[in-house]
Amino acid sequence: MKQLMMILMCALCVLSCRRVPLYDAESGVYLKLNIHIHADIDLPEDIASRGLPQSLMAKFSGRMPERMQVNFYDVETHSLLTTAFVPAEGGYIDVAPGVYDVVVYNIDTDYTRIERVNSRGSIYAFTDQTGSRFVPQSKADGKDLPMAEAPVIREPDHLYVARRDALVIPEHSVVDETIEVYAEASTLLETYIFRATKILNIGDVVSAKAYITGQARAKCLWDSRYIMDEAVLGIDCYPDRAAGEIVAVFNTFGKFPNATNNVFLTIVVSNSSGDEREYVFDVTDQFDNPDNTGHEIIVSDEIDVPEPGSGQGGFDPDISDWDEEHKNVDI
Repeated sequence: MKQLMMILMCALCVLSCRRVPLYDAESGVYLKLNIHIHADIDLPEDIASRGLPQSLMAKFSGRMPERMQVNFYDVETHSLLTTAFVPAEGGYIDVAPGVYDVVVYNIDTDYTRIERVNSRGSIYAFTDQTGSRFVPQSKADGKDLPMAEAPVIREPDHLYVARRDALVIPEHSVVDETIEVYAEASTLLETYIFRATKILNIGDVVSAKAYITGQARAKCLWDSRYIMDEAVLGIDCYPDRAAGEIVAVFNTFGKFPNATNNVFLTIVVSNSSGDEREYVFDVTDQFDNPDNTGHEIIVSDEIDVPEPGSGQGGFDPDISDWDEEHKNVDI
C-alpha cells in the first residue's frame, strides 16, 4: 500500500510541474527586443544637480528588466495561444509558423500587476488598493470643498510593453536558418515631477506624502485603454531642506480621461512632534495643459509647517487656482 501511495504522489508531482525554458536555441525563431527604459520626460537640470535619493532618480532612469513574457494571440479570436519567456535583450522562442498578435512585457515589477492575460483586448496592468481617504470631489463655487471617500492605490513601477500586430512567423527549417523578429518596448506609465517651492520651517519636516485624485486605476496593454474607475494615487515625497522644497517624482497610469471632478493634490506634512497638517491644491490646469510637456506640477503657495510641540495639526484647503485667501480648519 505504501509503495502504491508513493507511486501516485510521484505521478501527481510530474503532472503538476511544467518546465518553462528561458529560450530554446533549437526553435529557429529569435525575438530581438529593444527596450527604452527611460521615462518619457527629461529631469530638469536644477533638480538633477541636487543629489536626490536614488529611489526618486530611478523613476526617471528606469532599470533594465531581467525577464520578459511573450504572449502570442490569435489574430481573429484574440485568445491566448502560447507563451514564451526571454531575457530583456530577447532570445529564442518556440512558436509554430503562423500569424499572431504579440504582447511582450516584463514580469519583474515590484508593484505593477497583470490580469486577464488570456485575451489580447482584456490584458491590463494595475496596482493594489492600499486604503481609502476623504478627498475633494469638485471645485463647486470656488470656496466650498465637498469631500467623499475614494480608494487609494499604490504607485505603479515601470512596465515595459511591446506590441506587434499580425506578426508573421514563416515556415522554416530550424537546421538551416534562424528567423529574426523585432519589437520595441517602452513604459506604459507617465512620469511626473511635483515641487512645492515655498516651505516655511522645512527643517521641522520629518516626512511628507502626497495624494493626487483623478488618476487611472488600470491600463490595457494592447491599446492603452483605461478601465475601472478613477482613484487616488498615494506618493512619497522628499523634503529637500537645502532647496527649501518638497519634491516628488511619481509614476501614474495617467489621468482618468472621463473624470468628472478636478484633480486635487493633498500634501500631508509631519513634524518631529508627530503633528500632521494637510494642504490641498487644485492642479487640474497643470495636468490638462498641453504645453506642460515636462510633466511638472508646481505648488508655489507658501506652506507653513507647524513647529514641533505646537499641536497645530489641521487642514488647509486652497482650491482657488493659487490666488485666493486660504481657509484654515483645525482638526
